[in-house]
This record gives sequence, structure tokens and C-alpha cells, in this order.
Amino acid sequence: MIELPVEHFDGIPVVRTPVDIDAANATRVRDELSAHTSQHGFELVVDLSETRYLDSAGIDMIFRLSRRMRERRATLRLVISPESELGRLAEIVGIPSAIPVHDDVAQAIDAARRSRPSERVDP
Repeated sequence: MIELPVEHFDGIPVVRTPVDIDAANATRVRDELSAHTSQHGFELVVDLSETRYLDSAGIDMIFRLSRRMRERRATLRLVISPESELGRLAEIVGIPSAIPVHDDVAQAIDAARRSRPSERVDP
């Protein structure tokens, strides 16, 4: 298993991915990300800011992880800079139409916080 850097913001895990996600490591990256989805609430932010290369195995891994999370009523959020090569690839393969994509971690955390059900206080 790969150890991916993870930070928590208000209980929301933000996992930073490696520079390359390809057939050689996509399964290990998926396993690490899946471990964070089972340990923590209903939001997972995957920061792809430093990821330069994503092959078909990496793309498939992201779509499958998102589907598994939706089945649990959880949300996968991706951080991809719109100016990056990865941003262009994401557009081509339709990632933004299937998975929430944010320009930076702060934006993703803010969206995750807003999507939480508000606590009801009965009078």
C-alpha cells in the first residue's frame, strides 16, 4: 500500500496523490483512497494539484472510486487546476460532468462543508 499524505479540515480528509497515477500504481492509490473513505464521513477530497500524469488506469480508478462512494451516499471531490494539463484531460474524458471538480483545496473544503446536512434544533 502507498502512504499518501492526508490532512483533515473540519473532519474532511484531503488526500494528495502522487505525481503520476498509472497502471503501475493505480490499484495501490485506489486502496489508499478507499481506506480514507471507509474511515471518515461522507466527503473525500482528492488533491490532484501535483499530479502531472494520469493514464487510463488512473482515470478508471477515479470513476470507480466515485461510483463506490455514491453507493455509500458519500461524495468524492477532486482538486484539479483548470490551467493544468490534467485539467484539459479531465474535460476531455468528462470527469467534471460526473465528479465535482474544484480549482483548489479551500474551494473543495468549502463545498464539502456546505453539502453537510444542517443540524436541526427542535424548539
